[in-house]
Amino acid sequence: MRQTHVARHCGSMHLSIKAEGTTLTAQQAKILDDEFFLSDPFSHFTSRIAMLLETNHSDYQATPDKAGEFFDALGLDNAESVLGFNKERRSVQVAIDALSLRHQVAEALTRFIYARVAAVPRPGDARSTWLAIADSPMQIKEVIAANKAAIDADPTRFLRLLFTPGTVVDAQVAATADTAMAWVNHAAWLLTDVELPINAAHNKIKHGLATSARGDVRIELVTTRPNPDGTIPISAFGEGKSLPLFDRTMLTFLSRPPKDLRQGLEAVSLRVDVPVVLAETWMMTNVYATMVHNAARDHYGDSLPDGVPACPALVVGRLPEHVIGDRPLGYRSAVTMPPDGTSSPRPSGVAFFRGFWPMTVDFESGSEGVVIEG
Repeated sequence: MRQTHVARHCGSMHLSIKAEGTTLTAQQAKILDDEFFLSDPFSHFTSRIAMLLETNHSDYQATPDKAGEFFDALGLDNAESVLGFNKERRSVQVAIDALSLRHQVAEALTRFIYARVAAVPRPGDARSTWLAIADSPMQIKEVIAANKAAIDADPTRFLRLLFTPGTVVDAQVAATADTAMAWVNHAAWLLTDVELPINAAHNKIKHGLATSARGDVRIELVTTRPNPDGTIPISAFGEGKSLPLFDRTMLTFLSRPPKDLRQGLEAVSLRVDVPVVLAETWMMTNVYATMVHNAARDHYGDSLPDGVPACPALVVGRLPEHVIGDRPLGYRSAVTMPPDGTSSPRPSGVAFFRGFWPMTVDFESGSEGVVIEG
């Protein structure tokens, strides 16, 4: 029988581990976490942020000359028929990808905290951060509830996620921790809010792209009535005279609120301001990468091996409300009545970061108009 040899490179085989029983041993846990803490979450997310920012302003078109291996793999050489889209659709897709990226880092941060403060190994298993994340509850609400309970019971656990042992908690450290906590809470809000169910949007994108994305819709409230001929002077628009609700890419999806709300089907439109969404993503990444680095220090000790990413500098004082501001985030409206057939649906309206503004659009009284100079 021919013997197969496995080539090794750079010192050791990737994950040199084998099954030894029904539970995870301490040695296996060490091997897993030795590998896990060589990952670089900061570069992972910041590189994708940079790619989306670049793509949002790019005119790049793939051609057989520029992407020969891609076209060779397809066996095709007609770029227009293979990758036909216009620049507007590229911007829409960047907006969708930005939403997905923000949601991914929110969940990564939340589940990592769970692994560090709330996870309990299965009976017989040695403790492993990597496995704790993989075994975290399917329902994100359970993860967030467990995190809150653990940190409420011992607030110093949150400080230990961010700072090395022996750090003196002065005013600067306290302000840094408060900023980080604000972004941890923001991640939880993105994952669980029911007024504007952003988590549902992510799921609709992930599970079959059950969304409608538009980049050609503008909705703006104006205080100036249209002229008798149906025209609206451009002077009717501007600060103090009109309020833009949707002036960016709009992602619309259908959602059924949680059963305990006893509501019917709703249509939700998110206003996607790509630079702001990516700024939110970066702020959560900053906190997440810091926590991963400090966990690596706990794992390896003071002698960190080559390849462990450096700890980023935490931002102080830049809170979610500073990044998002007073921009409208989305619009929610009822499509069907609640299941009991008699209750009224939730009010339609516009969602902001710090509140919900009930507003009903009278579609039946709508009229067409033309914006003109003047």
